Amino acid sequence: MKTLNREIQWVDPITHESLVKKDNFLISNSSSYSILDEIPNFVNTVNDQIQKQVQNSFGEKWTQSNFGQDKNEFEEKIKPVYLEMMGLTENDLEIFNNKIILEVGIGSGSSSKLWAPQSREFHGVDISKAVYQVKNSLKNQVVTPILSQSDINNLPYLDNSFDFIVSNGVFHHTPNTKSALRNSLKKLKIGGTCIFYIYKKKSPIREFSDDYIRNQISNLSYEEAWQKMKSFTDFGKSLSEQKIEIFIPSEIDALGIKKGKYDLQRFIYDFIFKCFWNDSWGYDYSNLVNVDWYHPKYCWRNTKEDIESWCNEFNLEKNYIKETQSGYACSVTKNSIIM
Repeated sequence: MKTLNREIQWVDPITHESLVKKDNFLISNSSSYSILDEIPNFVNTVNDQIQKQVQNSFGEKWTQSNFGQDKNEFEEKIKPVYLEMMGLTENDLEIFNNKIILEVGIGSGSSSKLWAPQSREFHGVDISKAVYQVKNSLKNQVVTPILSQSDINNLPYLDNSFDFIVSNGVFHHTPNTKSALRNSLKKLKIGGTCIFYIYKKKSPIREFSDDYIRNQISNLSYEEAWQKMKSFTDFGKSLSEQKIEIFIPSEIDALGIKKGKYDLQRFIYDFIFKCFWNDSWGYDYSNLVNVDWYHPKYCWRNTKEDIESWCNEFNLEKNYIKETQSGYACSVTKNSIIM
C-alpha cells in the first residue's frame, strides 16, 4: 500500500509482499489485515499462549492507566526516569532530529515523547491493544504517528528501512530476548542506531523470589493481580516512610550484596523482592510498576556478557552499555546486514 508523503510503507509481515487497501482491510496475495482507527492489526493470531498472556497483560495495563499521558506530569516525574532507563540526557535527544524512527513495543506511547516529536517520520508498533492509545498520548506532539498492532518478530516493514529503532523495556517480554533484538535490527539501516533497555539479572535471592512470585501472580487476571500486588506496594510505602537504615559490615559475595549503608526499603527491593514505591508517583503508579514486573509471564533477565555476545554475533558497534538499578541501557550501531 503506497501512501503519499510517507517514506516507509507497510508490507505483509510474513511474506513482505506489498499491501493494497480495500475498505477497512490491507490485503496481500496471501493475507488480509483489518484496520481500526487507521491502525492495521497484523497480529491475526498469537499461537504462543505465554506470549498471548503477555499481550493481554500489557493491553490491560496501558488501556486502564493514564500513565505518562499528561504533559506536565510526564515532564516533571516520568521523563527523568525514562531518560535514565535509555541511557540518555536531555541534550542527547537532538540525535533523533529529522530521523525516521521505529519504536517497537510502543505501549500507549508514554516513552515516545522522548523521540517522536523530533522525528521526520515516526512509526510505532505494539502486539497489544495499547497501541490504540498512542494517538491520544502523542496528540499535539506528533501530527501523524504511523501505528500498527504488530509482533516484534514479524514486523510489517522491509529490512534496512529505519534510521533509528528504539525499545524501552520490551525485548525481555518476548519468547526470546536475543531473537526479538535480532528481528528488530533487521529493519534498521546499516549505520543506523538502536537504543534499548532490558532487565538485568539480579542477586540470587531476588531472582528466586521474582520467579516464585511471578509464578503465582501471572496466573491471575490483570484485575486480580492489581489487587494482589497492593500488599507489596503497601509494604514498600511503609518501609519508605519509616526511613530505616541498615549497615552491612562486609560484602556477602555469595548473595551479591556489597558492604555499606542501605535504606531498608531499597535493600529489600534490590536483594529480596520488588516492593517499588515512589512518593512523587503516588500509590496507583507505584502499584502499576509492581504489577508490571510480576504479571507478564515472559520476563527474561540478562547479563552484560549476554549483550556483548549479541553485539559480536550481529556485528554491532557498542556505543554504550550502561548498568542501571534494574537493567541495562544500550545503544548500538548496525555495521552489516543481519540474517
